[in-house]
Amino acid sequence: MAGDEGFEPLINGLSVRKAGLSMASYARGWCLLGLLVLLWPAATLCTPADTELKFPLTIPYALLGDLAWQPREGEEPAEFADGRCRRLHIDGSWLNLRNDELYLVSRGQALLGISLFGFCIKPINWQGSVDALLEPYIDAEWKLRFRLGRTELRDAQGEPATLLNFIGRLIRPFINRRAKLFGLDLGAPREQINELLSTMVEPGGLVELQSVLASLRPGKPQVNEQGVLVEAQLTLPEGFVDRLSPPGQADEAGLASTELTQLQLERLDAFLVAVVKLLGREITDPTLRQQLLALLLESRYRLVNILDHDEPLGEEPVRSLFISDWERLRHLLLAVDPGTITHSRLLRYASFLNAGDTLLALDAALPQLALWISRDGLRTALHELAPAGATPNLEYQYNVDPALRELFGLPPEPPPSPPEEFIEEPDEVEPTIDATPPDPEGENETPNSPDNSALRLPLWAQLLDLLVPTAEASTAVPDRVTELQRALGRRMPRRNELTSYAEQIAELLKVIGQQELATRELGKAYNAVFLDLLPATALTESCWRQFKREDGKITYLVSSAEAVGMMQINLRVWRGLYDAERLKWEVAYNARAGAQILLHYLEGPGLDVVRQTGNPEYLAWASYAVYNAGPVAAKRFLRKRGELKPGQTDRKLLAHYQGFVDGGIADLEHCVVSQPAEATPAL
Repeated sequence: MAGDEGFEPLINGLSVRKAGLSMASYARGWCLLGLLVLLWPAATLCTPADTELKFPLTIPYALLGDLAWQPREGEEPAEFADGRCRRLHIDGSWLNLRNDELYLVSRGQALLGISLFGFCIKPINWQGSVDALLEPYIDAEWKLRFRLGRTELRDAQGEPATLLNFIGRLIRPFINRRAKLFGLDLGAPREQINELLSTMVEPGGLVELQSVLASLRPGKPQVNEQGVLVEAQLTLPEGFVDRLSPPGQADEAGLASTELTQLQLERLDAFLVAVVKLLGREITDPTLRQQLLALLLESRYRLVNILDHDEPLGEEPVRSLFISDWERLRHLLLAVDPGTITHSRLLRYASFLNAGDTLLALDAALPQLALWISRDGLRTALHELAPAGATPNLEYQYNVDPALRELFGLPPEPPPSPPEEFIEEPDEVEPTIDATPPDPEGENETPNSPDNSALRLPLWAQLLDLLVPTAEASTAVPDRVTELQRALGRRMPRRNELTSYAEQIAELLKVIGQQELATRELGKAYNAVFLDLLPATALTESCWRQFKREDGKITYLVSSAEAVGMMQINLRVWRGLYDAERLKWEVAYNARAGAQILLHYLEGPGLDVVRQTGNPEYLAWASYAVYNAGPVAAKRFLRKRGELKPGQTDRKLLAHYQGFVDGGIADLEHCVVSQPAEATPAL
C-alpha cells in the first residue's frame, strides 16, 4: 500500500488518502487541534447587551489514527470469517475524504464460496476495499465521536462492486467497535480560556466567569480538507469585559511606552527561546532544526530594529512580530513528519498550537487586555508544549545557555582569559598594545630573555608555574590565540603603535579563522573567501577596534543597537549563545564569536544565494549582508532582477574584501586596506 499513488504515511503506519488533495494542503491540517481562529465580522454582536464569539475547532486527521488499523511489522492481517468458505483479510485501513464525507477505507482480500459437506464449492477470490462512512458528533462530555453510516464496496480499481451484504456483515462489527471506543477530548479550549480569564477576575467574579464558560457550546461537526471542523460559540454578557483586569499590571505599572515595548519584546523573545529549546530536543529533522534557529534569529533581528527605532512605539510592532513568529512556528510544526513522533507528542504539539491560537483569538475579541503578550498567556501556551513535569523558563537573561549553544551546533565555551589587573590611565596617556604589563615585583626583564616568554605572564600564571612541576606545566602551553589575547588586553593603540596593533589583530583573525574552518569541510575556494571576508568584516564593523575612550575612561565599543566589540556582536540577537561580558571585554572571544557567526551565515544563506543565483561572486557580499542585517537580507539577492547595486556599507565591505584578496594590509589610521609598498632595492 505504501507504493500506491495518493497514499501518504502518518502515525504508526496509518495512511490518509484524500481525493483531489495535495500533500501541502494535507500538511496544513495535521496538527491544528483546537485551532481557534476567531470569526469577528462587524464585532458579531448578537444583541446590544451580549457579545457572541464564534470560532472553529479543527481536529486534524492525524489525530484520528485510532479509528484505522495497520498491521505492525511481523503482524498478520486482520481476518474475519463466516465459516470455512467465507473469509475476509484486511491488510490495513485509512481515512479518506470524498465529496465532503469522511470514510474509513479498508483494503483486503476475500474468499467466497459455498460450503458443502466440509468442502468449499466454487470459491471466488476477490480483492478490493470496503468504504465505511463515518459521521462525526460531539457528546455531552465534549468528546469527538463517530457513528457508522453506510458501507460501500469497491473493486481493486476503485469501482463500485457487488457482494456488499456478505463483506459488510463481516467487517461492520469490527469498524463499529473501533468507532465506539474512539473519543477525542475537546475540553482543552475551555480549560485554557478558564485559566487565562481566571487570572483577570476578582474573587467575586469567579461565579460569573463559570457562567460565561458554561455558555461555550459546540455546533454540528463537519469535515473539510484540514480535518473535522466544529464551530463553537461563547457568549460574553454585557459589561463582562469591562470587569476584567489586564494581566501583568504590576510588572507594567508606570512604564513609559518605550519601556513597555521593551518589556513585551523581551517576554516574547524568552517565550520563543523556550519553544525552540523544547522542540529542538525532540525534532530530529536537521532541516527543521535549522529553520527553528533561523526563526529565533530573524525574530531577534526584528526585535532589535523595533527597539532601535527613534520614535515612541506602541504595542502594534510587538503584536505584528508575535503574529509573524507564530505563523512561521505553526508552518514549521506542520512540516514535522507525524510518522516520526509518538501520538502523545503529536497531541502535545497540537495542544500547544491550540493554546497560541487561543491567545490570538482572545486578543482579537479583547484587544485592550493584550492577552497574547501577557506572562500568564505565554506560560499557558508553554504548559501545553512542555513534557509533564517540565517548567520552561520565561526570564529574559544574558547568561550563556549551554543547551541553546548545543542546539546551534556551537562548541563548548572557550576558557576565559586570565584575570588581569586593569589600571585606568590618564586621558593624555594612551595605553600601548604591545608593551609588557607592569611587573608586580618591580623587575624589568627583557621580553626576549631565555627565561621569559615574549608575552609577559600575569602574576597568577607565574605563581602557577612555581606550584606545578615543569614537566606537567609544559603540557599546558597556551595557544596562540590566548597569547594574543594577553598581549592585546584592554589597551588602545596610539598612532605610532597602529602598525604593530594591526599585525596582532590580523594574526588573531587569521588563526581563529583557520581554527573554525578546521571544523568544516567547505573546500579550498570557500575557505579562501572566508579567510579574507573575516578581516574585511571586522574592518567594516569597527576598524579593528574593541575599545574606545569615553569620559576619560577606556570602555568597550558599543552601538545604539547594543552591538559590541570589534565584530559588533549584537547582545540581544545572540543572547544565551555567547557570554555578554566576554564579548565586551575580550577581543579574542569577540573575534571568535564573530568568526563563528560569519561562517554560519556563509555556509548557510551565503551558499544558498550562490546556488540559487549561480553567481559565486555573491558569496562574500551575501554572507556579510546577512551578518549585518540578519537572514532576511539574503532575500534581496534572490528577488532582485538585473544587476544588484551595493549600498554604502556594502561598497565599503567589498572594497576591504577585495583589498585582502589582493594581498593588502589594514591601514587603521584611515580604516582602509592598502597594498604593501614595494621594497626599495638595496644600493
